[in-house]
Amino acid sequence: MMAGTEEIYWGVDCGSSEIKVVALDRDGTVLLKRKQKTLFPLQDHVYHALSGDDGDLSPFTAAGGTDIKAGHKIVATGYGRKYISFAHDALTEIKAHFLGVEHQLDLTEAYSIIDIGGQDSKIIAVDHSKVDQFIINRKCAAGTGAYIEELGHRLEVPLGDMTALAGDNDKKLSLNSFCTVFSGQEVIKTLMNGERIENIIYALYSSVVKRVMEMTAITTDTVVFSGGVLRYHPKLMAMFTETLTEANPRMKTMLAPNAQYSGAIGAAFFGQNT
Repeated sequence: MMAGTEEIYWGVDCGSSEIKVVALDRDGTVLLKRKQKTLFPLQDHVYHALSGDDGDLSPFTAAGGTDIKAGHKIVATGYGRKYISFAHDALTEIKAHFLGVEHQLDLTEAYSIIDIGGQDSKIIAVDHSKVDQFIINRKCAAGTGAYIEELGHRLEVPLGDMTALAGDNDKKLSLNSFCTVFSGQEVIKTLMNGERIENIIYALYSSVVKRVMEMTAITTDTVVFSGGVLRYHPKLMAMFTETLTEANPRMKTMLAPNAQYSGAIGAAFFGQNT
């Protein structure tokens, strides 16, 4: 690399709900974070997220062009990672979230990552700073951000209000169905029977916890929560912690720094080290 050329590594996480962008410098320091809704054509909106507004830091040599500045490198992850033609490389969400957590936390013990995305949920077991095993739920909407968002829409409750409402529950209500369609019908019927909305949102969170915990046994004593869903639903994260601690009194849980950007940070970190 030419002397004096800046080194900036860009990670772009093309999620089903949002595009997240992170830039790291040569020391691995986060220079910026950006996000916007996932819209189509996907590549155009990824380009805009990377470019920012006029005068913002950008990897491109000129507005509207896809030539990349010397010293800049772009790595994509997420469900849309294969559709970004100007990215230098791409990696799976599993590896991206693992690297994002590893880059930000100095954990020496074995740990598990729970990440709830818009369309899937993931549990990643890490041992000796390597992915030991992982499982992804893509077959059922329950246990995903889409499940929470859809039922929140049916309840006409803003996502930002859910944690406070769920915390005011006065019973541990359960939803019997894990299917988004049937759960919606069950929610409507429960509301018509006079149930408090606080208890229904608690039941919604409880369903997510149950579905994710059924995916696989968590054998580590440490769990790191990653992703935007758990970042913005702290009551849901607390319910996960309660369930995990009941099963293992030694359990220690934590929210990853920059949790919503873990995948993008991992992608940028990968670019820095390859």
